[in-house]
Amino acid sequence: MARHTARGLLGIGAASLLIVLLASFPARAQGARDDAPVPPFSLAAVARQHGLKVQAREQGTELTLTGDGVRMEFEAGSREASWNGYRLFLGEPPVMRGRNLTLAATDWISVVRPLVDPAAVPPPGSLRLVVIDPGHGGSDPGTENRALKLKEKTYTLDVARRLTRELVQRGYRVLLTRTGDTRLAPTQAGDLRARAEKANRAGADLFISLHFNSLPDNTTVRGIETYALTPAGQRSTAARKRTAAERVAHPGNRHDHWNMVLSGLLHHRLVDELAATDRGLKHARFAVLRPLGCPAALVEAGFLSSRTEAQKIRSAAYRQKMAEAMGAGIGEYAVQLRAAAVAKKNL
Repeated sequence: MARHTARGLLGIGAASLLIVLLASFPARAQGARDDAPVPPFSLAAVARQHGLKVQAREQGTELTLTGDGVRMEFEAGSREASWNGYRLFLGEPPVMRGRNLTLAATDWISVVRPLVDPAAVPPPGSLRLVVIDPGHGGSDPGTENRALKLKEKTYTLDVARRLTRELVQRGYRVLLTRTGDTRLAPTQAGDLRARAEKANRAGADLFISLHFNSLPDNTTVRGIETYALTPAGQRSTAARKRTAAERVAHPGNRHDHWNMVLSGLLHHRLVDELAATDRGLKHARFAVLRPLGCPAALVEAGFLSSRTEAQKIRSAAYRQKMAEAMGAGIGEYAVQLRAAAVAKKNL
């Protein structure tokens, strides 16, 4: 699928789509519970009402919505959708209701809307301090490629240092959760929570956790995955079944909208600039993301277990390109924050 270069995140058509979809939500009945589920809505109906082009295939079970700079693709029964050519994973698959393909309300609010209209939600504040979390360290090497003698902890720290230089040049303050080959002193809740608490104590405006993937039993798998914290009530991407834990809202869920904005911008930059395999925009309840008081994303920047990708990751030039891509994504995120601040002021 061809990817679209966006103005803002997805272009001028985003505002129309926002109006369309918000208008489709029925008002709550007086006395209704706040946590009562919002009914799903018909994608085709709301799109056509506001002039978006709808292409239906397979008796309406597959829909493509297009506008100015917007292309979204959905398929009944599939949790994988497409945003401007990038893989996008939903909490629930779209469902046919009669002749209409419908989308779960949580997926609209927490996954789709942030990508089509970042300014739909007021900004969490300006961007001044970015906390970068190089995964693992010290006695925890993370994933390894033993044949090439590569350790995740070494390369996450290297990329974090490179990203720090990029962000300082852009005028931001940067704090690393670790600056050497050390492991953070864990809190009672563990090492990962200690990383988040360090960011919270510093008053972070943004948090990026850096990692590299591994599938030792399959050395051909490669590519970029970018994660936002799973919203309360939604299934994580890897979850096959629903659990009671999904109903718990964590502090990081206060920024679900901006978590997704950030993740989308980082993902498209990394995939494009590195010419990497797109493994998708995903959601997970990672322990390092749950306690955060600011928008955040976790990046799995490639597979050390892949023969071809590991050779790239060990290249300093490739890691520099990776840092530059993330720096550009964070710069775009700052632009969206400013645009949302202007939109709020003009209300």
